[in-house]
Amino acid sequence: MAMNDGRFRPAAVIGMLCLSLWQPCFAGKVKTFVSETTDFASYKTYQWLPTKALTKTGIVEDDPTITPIIKAAVNRELAARGLKEVSQGGDLQIVTCALHSYVPQLEALIFPGYLAMDYATPIASMGRYNREGTLAINLIDTRTKKSAWAAMVTESIDNKPGAGAKKIPKATEKLFSKFPIKK
Repeated sequence: MAMNDGRFRPAAVIGMLCLSLWQPCFAGKVKTFVSETTDFASYKTYQWLPTKALTKTGIVEDDPTITPIIKAAVNRELAARGLKEVSQGGDLQIVTCALHSYVPQLEALIFPGYLAMDYATPIASMGRYNREGTLAINLIDTRTKKSAWAAMVTESIDNKPGAGAKKIPKATEKLFSKFPIKK
């Protein structure tokens, strides 16, 4: 945006700032994989493998805080589809992973007001880190040892303690909305 007279234009800068502060509103990015050769009607039972969660100390199996929440949410979705949990010998094995990351977001670049913005070097930038959480679920056919269905959802998370755990039930519901067997 060239400023022919070299003067600072507040309206243009405010407009750019508003655009840079705009947050996309999304209900979570869901990705799924479905094995084309799998007969989902043949599955009646499932068993859990250790859940994995990325914590401050690294990847932890069966984290006492997050594991019960993940298991309850997945159990609810699978039970609604007629599958039953067993301690061993299930038709499906469930593998889950929960993690979070901080994604940088550039919010604004501040240019000197007396130079044309086409050639000016920014004198400051403003940004922040957004926290995102990812939940991945993999259902493995115990006979073939291959993935029958896998899904992953990534959503923004508040920085409040426990905010990620509160989103797991809804995220699980979103994942299973793409499951081949409907409720």
